[in-house]
Amino acid sequence: METLNLHFDWQRPDGVRGLELAATWASLRIRVGDECVSRVFDRRSKSVRDEIYVPLYPLAEWIVWNWWALLYETEVRHRGDRQSFSSRHNLRFAGDGVGMPDMALLPLGEHVEVTWSSWGHPYQHIEFLGHGTRLLFRSELAQTFFDFVQSVCLRLERENVTETWLQQGWEMVRKSLDDPEEEAFCKAAALLGKDPYALVPDDAEVIIRLSEMLPPSIQDDFLLVSDWQGISDQADLLRQDLDWARHGQVDWGRLKRVRASSAPVLPQALPWQQGYALAAQVRQALGVREESSPFTDENLAGWLDLSVEEFENSVHEGTYQAPGMEALVAENETGSPAFVLKRKNRPQNRMFTFCRGLCEYLLSPGAPRLVTGVNTERQKRNRAFAAEFLAPADAIRKRLTAGEVSQEDIDDLAGDMGVSPFVVEHQIVNHRLAEVVE
Repeated sequence: METLNLHFDWQRPDGVRGLELAATWASLRIRVGDECVSRVFDRRSKSVRDEIYVPLYPLAEWIVWNWWALLYETEVRHRGDRQSFSSRHNLRFAGDGVGMPDMALLPLGEHVEVTWSSWGHPYQHIEFLGHGTRLLFRSELAQTFFDFVQSVCLRLERENVTETWLQQGWEMVRKSLDDPEEEAFCKAAALLGKDPYALVPDDAEVIIRLSEMLPPSIQDDFLLVSDWQGISDQADLLRQDLDWARHGQVDWGRLKRVRASSAPVLPQALPWQQGYALAAQVRQALGVREESSPFTDENLAGWLDLSVEEFENSVHEGTYQAPGMEALVAENETGSPAFVLKRKNRPQNRMFTFCRGLCEYLLSPGAPRLVTGVNTERQKRNRAFAAEFLAPADAIRKRLTAGEVSQEDIDDLAGDMGVSPFVVEHQIVNHRLAEVVE
């Protein structure tokens, strides 16, 4: 895992206007691991250098303004606020026309994905070079930002610049970090795409009430996929689905034994690697071989030592149908799983969603979980599990006869394996089994 480094040296602010800008004029070098994100080509001097010369005040102010979003807010495409999201997550928006890299920070859970691209600043005669994508630990990123903002605020004090918005905003953030309840509230607001310090009292009360209505294990995912309008009603519907799941009576004895005997996922592995490994374990434990019959309710029930009726009595169509919501899985009174699935027209899509829920049951004993369309680490892991469980990469590889596959080839493979073409294409692309051609 990489680390973000913001290295700076204070410089003389010759000709710089504005007290806070002059006080924080510096050379800034931004590195992610061994990659230099701030490397630029200077069009005036026709030279390449690793640092940029900027006031640090706008960057520190942008970090404070977006503190909770940078650490917790994951992009939710159905909300339709991509431009607004980018302004909270990309350094290019770090204020006052300052030339900053095109570097986006996307929270995924315990990690944050950082992606940077080359671009030319229209006014400062510099072009940022290079591109890349890395994963950072969220806790380490938070510490890097904390130390950076603290250093800029101390510099302002030493230069007798006081009562700036940065200093006032930083005081609010630090107070929230020191209060666990306040910190949890700010995180919840960020998951909803909202500024915790700009909420009116009634809206703040709604967020507090939601934390009391739903189990902690599903709160984050619920906040990410739900619409703010009518969110309390949505929470009530989800709680009804959860009550149905918890009152089930079907005992999935074999699956409970598989869960108890499964090796723990390796914490150092990437989420999708964890999903692939767990799927291989579970297939072997259930005796599902590559040449087994396609996945249907009947076949899956047989591998799980359930009757079709028992299997179907454990799967329910939910009343909570938010755009990003796919499934809820919870343990019933026997400690077995019960699944609440979003309405699906195609059986293959329904089976894929079911298998994503199966992954959550295996990895979260005792805790209900939501399966969603958001790209957090956990959702990436359960997607990888479902794809590998339904259509193992090795099984697809053995069926390929060339280094290229067409959509028609994918459709044929999907039909043979009893899964959707999306799953087969997902496996081919992510495991680099062949090139998909038009």
